[in-house]
Amino acid sequence: MSILNLKLEEIYEEYFRAEKLHPNWPEDLIHQAAIVGEEAGELLQAALQYEYEDGTRAAIKKEALQTAAMCYRLLINF
Repeated sequence: MSILNLKLEEIYEEYFRAEKLHPNWPEDLIHQAAIVGEEAGELLQAALQYEYEDGTRAAIKKEALQTAAMCYRLLINF
């Protein structure tokens, strides 16, 4: 399996986890995009913490996967 497939599998796993935890996805694009933006903000925060504090690469990866999963969720509900 290629590295790309491994990363996509991780995104799908996060998507299904989030869908189970939060089954009610907003119907309007503004709220959907706000969720994506919130996740992207958390990704940026994790990157800043890694760069300037005692943050970890694992935290960045976790937030990147969550951001990607919410982007995917927005796109499949588009």
